[in-house]
Amino acid sequence: MPGEMIPVVLFIVLGVVVLGYFYWNHKNRVTIMNTVQKAIDQGKELTPELLLQLGAAGNPRIRDMRRGIVFLSLGIAGLLCSLFFADADVINGIRAGSVFPLMLGAGFLIVWRLNRD
Repeated sequence: MPGEMIPVVLFIVLGVVVLGYFYWNHKNRVTIMNTVQKAIDQGKELTPELLLQLGAAGNPRIRDMRRGIVFLSLGIAGLLCSLFFADADVINGIRAGSVFPLMLGAGFLIVWRLNRD
């Protein structure tokens, strides 16, 4: 029974991490938009440099490259981790779980490469 809970806990933790990421990203965007709204209400001029400094206008091409490298690194780390186990079921599970970030990373790097803007 305890060995059967490992994949369940793994997916719960991954879900919590993904939800946490989206929550903090949303919270950050709301804070930026509130700051921009206060500046507009006060009649201040919004320059592109100010928006870039606030993080509201980032370069999506650089973001894609960063995400691609991070996901590829996670996938490769999972594959390397599978080398340290002797149980075939554990190895197959880790390798199967590593394919997902590997493919995400490859996809982000392809989008980064194809995006010329």
